[in-house]
Amino acid sequence: MKRHVLLLTTLALLAGCASAPPTRYYTLDMTASGRAEPVVNLTVDRIRPTEALARKQILVKKSPTEIEYYAVDEWAAGLDELVAEKLAAEFGPKEEGRKTIAVSGTILAFEQLDRPDGVEVRVKLDLALREENDGQYADPLLEKTYETGQPAAGPNAVAVVTALSKCLEEIAVQLAADAGAL
Repeated sequence: MKRHVLLLTTLALLAGCASAPPTRYYTLDMTASGRAEPVVNLTVDRIRPTEALARKQILVKKSPTEIEYYAVDEWAAGLDELVAEKLAAEFGPKEEGRKTIAVSGTILAFEQLDRPDGVEVRVKLDLALREENDGQYADPLLEKTYETGQPAAGPNAVAVVTALSKCLEEIAVQLAADAGAL
């Protein structure tokens, strides 16, 4: 009798595992848009996510006070790595003879927003710009919070990730302009 119960329990657990949908992994579009035209070299030093964004799942803000995450849609790497790589792609390679400024900061928002009229995305980065060889405790040349958003083409991870990539491109343009004015 115990063997039958054990066998049935094992089969039930295996059936539950077999029916779970596979995880889908996403990355940002790392193709440089060509819109950011820095007149100084910009390097991405350290970008940290807030605790809610440190998870692999894509964050969905259901209301001003409620969040959830996609169940099977995840980032292929840490959000800090993906954001740093995308910004570096937008800034391009270092050019000899140019001043170099290091960018560091915190990812405050990187999310899908569910609105009554559709899905939007929002990116908010709190960034500091320092001379390349200055440590993280040196006074920054500039501290600024960059925020942008836009509608997503649909209520799905592909559309959301595509829109988030475009938001980072917009922030890179603003950041390059600010760094050039220093």
